[in-house]
Amino acid sequence: MNKKTFIFVAVLLISGSIAYSENKHSASNPADFMSAFKNCSEYKSVDEIEIDGVSSKVTKNIIGWDGYTCKYQEIVEFKEIGFKSKVNCEFSGEQVREIYSVMEKESQEAAKNPQKYQNMSLEEAQQSPVIKVWNKYLGDSNVCKIEM
Repeated sequence: MNKKTFIFVAVLLISGSIAYSENKHSASNPADFMSAFKNCSEYKSVDEIEIDGVSSKVTKNIIGWDGYTCKYQEIVEFKEIGFKSKVNCEFSGEQVREIYSVMEKESQEAAKNPQKYQNMSLEEAQQSPVIKVWNKYLGDSNVCKIEM
């Protein structure tokens, strides 16, 4: 997978979890996702998301703890082009805390300045601390496996 595609998929993978996403038909509340992720509690949502005019369906599934790892799965589908990816991650407790901490801080920033996040472009979103922390683990095959 080329770097541009990887970054775009990564943006979509977490875009429903933070305030700057442009959810058109959201079935989930980002705060609910964050709470479940923090505790690695069972959680499932399906969202229709549009970023820069591209629509996708994102299914998030926090499966829960399996021993010392938090199992997480996400499926991203682009119906118009027939593209589907599946990500299976196994996060350590420390990794869950790190990701949650970054999401929480960014969520607080979004609450202070919602306009900034509502009008954020894809390029600006890629610079988000949340995107960066998720990319760190999405790019680590010891943590996340991506199937295309």
